[in-house]
Amino acid sequence: MLYVIVAALAAFLIRDIYWFTRSLLFYRDNGWDFTVDFGPKMYGGDSTDPDFEMSPREKMLRGYPIGIVCCTSLLVGFSIALFQG
Repeated sequence: MLYVIVAALAAFLIRDIYWFTRSLLFYRDNGWDFTVDFGPKMYGGDSTDPDFEMSPREKMLRGYPIGIVCCTSLLVGFSIALFQG
């Protein structure tokens, strides 16, 4: 079962790093103009309420980095548990 968890966390981590890199390059080439939304939607709270949707600036400064840190820490923890036996 840990193999599935590790694989899923790795997939989420790759996805977050991919979109963070794409967004970083997009906004750099766009002159750091955060009025244009780029990438998938992110929510800061209840995902069924559109009032909690993150702005492009929030996604770049909080959404992607927090997702990457969380996925990385969980992936490291489960990988250590998986490979220790």
